[in-house]
Amino acid sequence: MNKIYIMELESEYMNLNFKNPDEYINKLDELNGTMELLLDELKKLYVMTNMDPDNEDIKAKYEDTISNINLTQAKLFSMSADIQGNVNNVNKKLSHLDRLIRTERDRNKKLKEKLGMVENKNNSALEMISDYKELYNIQYLRNWALFLSTIICIFTIRTVYKSPVVV
Repeated sequence: MNKIYIMELESEYMNLNFKNPDEYINKLDELNGTMELLLDELKKLYVMTNMDPDNEDIKAKYEDTISNINLTQAKLFSMSADIQGNVNNVNKKLSHLDRLIRTERDRNKKLKEKLGMVENKNNSALEMISDYKELYNIQYLRNWALFLSTIICIFTIRTVYKSPVVV
């Protein structure tokens, strides 16, 4: 049963089938190039439209360029929404995996405790090591406190019993 469960997890989460970021980068580069060309064209047509407002051909090109810019912006917005959707999807799957990992950790911990009870083994060696570390730290602090208090006492005694200076 355990192997089946693991295989299900692997098949479900190892093949996430997300789009390659290079696809988005290539699309973005293409749209940026298109936008630059359209903006250059718009600059020229704007000046020409203001110089000759009665020319219908220039007005039509100007409006066509504006509509192409709007279309390019719509494509950028659509790509942004698609990326956000993918990010949300990844976040959902990662949070689900996180919950599964926590569950399995708890389960593993309980099983290890049961295994220790069955084999009549305690983690006394690990506990002893941590106890020795704690005892060492406490003794280390005591030694420093003793050393500092000795220095302070010597300084205090020296100050109190200092011989008076005769002038």
